[in-house]
Amino acid sequence: MDLSALHNFRVAACDLNGQMRGKRVPPVYADKLEKGAVRMPFSALNVDLWGADIDGSPLVFETGDADGVLRPTERGPVPVPWLDTETALVPMSLYDDDGVPFPGDPRHALSAILDRYAQRGWSVVAATELEFTLVDASGAQPQPPVNPITGRRLAAEAVLSVAEMDAFEAFFTDLYDGCAAMGIPAQTAISESGIGQFEINLNHQDAMRCADDTWLFKALTRGLARRHGFAATFMSKPYADDAGNGMHVHFSVLDQTGRNVF
Repeated sequence: MDLSALHNFRVAACDLNGQMRGKRVPPVYADKLEKGAVRMPFSALNVDLWGADIDGSPLVFETGDADGVLRPTERGPVPVPWLDTETALVPMSLYDDDGVPFPGDPRHALSAILDRYAQRGWSVVAATELEFTLVDASGAQPQPPVNPITGRRLAAEAVLSVAEMDAFEAFFTDLYDGCAAMGIPAQTAISESGIGQFEINLNHQDAMRCADDTWLFKALTRGLARRHGFAATFMSKPYADDAGNGMHVHFSVLDQTGRNVF
């Protein structure tokens, strides 16, 4: 993807809560990303769920809220299917000015873990199963969305219901198309046990790629849900009296011959 030909693009790294923190960037920066042309405060990756500074965090006042350097990951730019304007997202990681990985970047934390496996001659293959709930977030409190076919608000559980999947066919078609465009290996989708709850599995692959895909999938799902007139949440308990969302992580550890050490 030629970033210089776009009207703009995004750069973003993953914070402690799996949210994207970054910037909208003009195309003049396209050939400067590898040189660390884009900077961002270290504290931006270590905020709370609401995006506010964590009380007592040494990354803010004790450092003078210092900046780090954003550098592209090996993923490279991916399309952003939830926006009307043609643009791209470049996944980034955060470093200090000397090129040392910032330890508060979750991607660096995973890389350090995988390096410990590699020292034994092992590699990690992983997959995730992601549950999310579609909600109507237009009011003060979230509530189940309206069924696009019947025009009635969802009111009951519909585990493994094909009819429930069919009701949101337009959303899921766009979601699978978006996964294909972004290189996310989405597998089967099901209607889960909660009201408006669904699950999609991602295929087994290199653990770092799996983590990146899971992060991108959540952003894609939330963005496309908004385009279809509702919202998607991965929070553990959207409703106090209904089933919660989980994320299952499967992983295997392979030796140099491909044998599962488990």
